Amino acid sequence: MDYYISQFGKDSNTGISLQHPWRSIDRINNTRLNPGDSVWFQAGQTFKGNVTLFDLGVEYSAEPIIFRSYGEGKATIDAGTGSGFLCSNTNGVHVIDLKIIGDGIDNNNGSGICFFNTLPGHKKLSNILVDKVEVAGFKQTGICIGADPIDGTWSGFRNVKITHAIIHDNGDAGVNCYGVWNPEDKGYSHQDIYIGYCRVYRNDGLVEKETHTGNGIVLGQVNVGTIEYCLAYENGKLNSSEEGGPVGIWTWDSNRVLIQCNESHHNRTGSGKDGGGFDLDGGVRNSIVQNNYSHDNDGAGFLLAQFGGARAYNRNVIRYNLSENDGRKNAYGGIHVWSTGANGGIRDTTIYQNMVITSVAENGDPVAVDCISEGIHNIRFYNNTFITEGKVSHIRCKANSAVIFEDNSCLIN
Repeated sequence: MDYYISQFGKDSNTGISLQHPWRSIDRINNTRLNPGDSVWFQAGQTFKGNVTLFDLGVEYSAEPIIFRSYGEGKATIDAGTGSGFLCSNTNGVHVIDLKIIGDGIDNNNGSGICFFNTLPGHKKLSNILVDKVEVAGFKQTGICIGADPIDGTWSGFRNVKITHAIIHDNGDAGVNCYGVWNPEDKGYSHQDIYIGYCRVYRNDGLVEKETHTGNGIVLGQVNVGTIEYCLAYENGKLNSSEEGGPVGIWTWDSNRVLIQCNESHHNRTGSGKDGGGFDLDGGVRNSIVQNNYSHDNDGAGFLLAQFGGARAYNRNVIRYNLSENDGRKNAYGGIHVWSTGANGGIRDTTIYQNMVITSVAENGDPVAVDCISEGIHNIRFYNNTFITEGKVSHIRCKANSAVIFEDNSCLIN
């Protein structure tokens, strides 16, 4: 069934034709939608309200429920102080070609688009698509994929695609995928998450938050994920936490994540932590960061970090990337390896055929490579090119046979 929403409609209409549309989002919220149904908002118009889908059933259907614009351009959903689109415990939902706005991080308390799973019993909800949307003005997250099952199992989402989205001027994050964190178990909340061709910027962070805030794109608790052809910039400047900081594009507590062909630049931090371009953080395994461009970030261009309590961190690859003038604040490297030694520390990682270009920073002490941390084992740098200027060092590293440098070029500009 097709349902139409227009400012020229009436909620007393049938809503099932262009000639007799409904008028309000409330009319949609009070309608039981089924797989294969579509909700069409008239382009060029603004609709105030909050779209909600709760517990529409967990049986998988190849036919999604679709929300999108009709006509030329995009329709706008004005969520005010709440969330724009909130969907919980439901399979098969597509949100396409809409603009979703909130009242700004000082007035709004929600997220732009949020999919959430609280179901027990390791249930994975599937067939979620967000495409060609613009999301701005939300205090929490622009687009959120979250899981918090009532029994603490690995319920979450699989087969999620976020593509061609513009996410900007939100608070805590542009895109955030998170789930259950249980470093003693082997499961993951989410499976097969794809983020591609998105632009994520000016998600500044929340001043009052005590942990990292102001991230661009972050994947957590994911088994098999991809972030590619995305642009993340000018995120994180309001982060005040000294426990951790924001990064443009990163993943943590995940397995087999591919981050490739992205650009991340001018990301900031308001503290002594992070503000970097890319990051493989605590508990990441079997993941690859390749063909990315990081530049002019406060923190590291490419960070490898293992925090206390994280799962084992090993078998990751950093290759074919360019870091240019990262480490503008504090003391970060273009490539930076840091570990508490938790769960074996950082192990069995190869870093090759990258180029790092580093210049003097007014507010920082940058270096091409920083590897002075403890808890690092079998880390191999080879065939990289490190170019520095002025008094900037090429390598800051403890004498440790667990870090091997082979056939790298160190040049002074």
